[in-house]
Amino acid sequence: MHPAALVGLGGAIGSIARWGVAEAMPTGTGEVPWATIAVNLSGAFLLGALMAASLQTETLLLLGTGLLGGFTTMSTFGVETVSLLKDDSTTAAAVYVCLNLLAPITAWLGWQMSEAFLA
Repeated sequence: MHPAALVGLGGAIGSIARWGVAEAMPTGTGEVPWATIAVNLSGAFLLGALMAASLQTETLLLLGTGLLGGFTTMSTFGVETVSLLKDDSTTAAAVYVCLNLLAPITAWLGWQMSEAFLA
């Protein structure tokens, strides 16, 4: 399969999964967007695990770049942060930003756990 098709297929699945999480965890005005935190942290963890697994390029394109790229969302994180600030929900915005900053740590944990599991 062409690399662009792998990324596109994975991205479509990841985007639909992200939409499903957002539907299952709706956010009210001024509330912390827990769905975005959930997808960003779980996606970072899974991407770290995939990277440690030394998978074939095609698998990484499908699952890493495509599926997890479509599942996680930096743009929604930015828009939701601005929205919280415009609603004068500065505490919720601060919590939201701080929790999303845990993504590199969760990616590292995924990598470490995957390496330990595969060893």
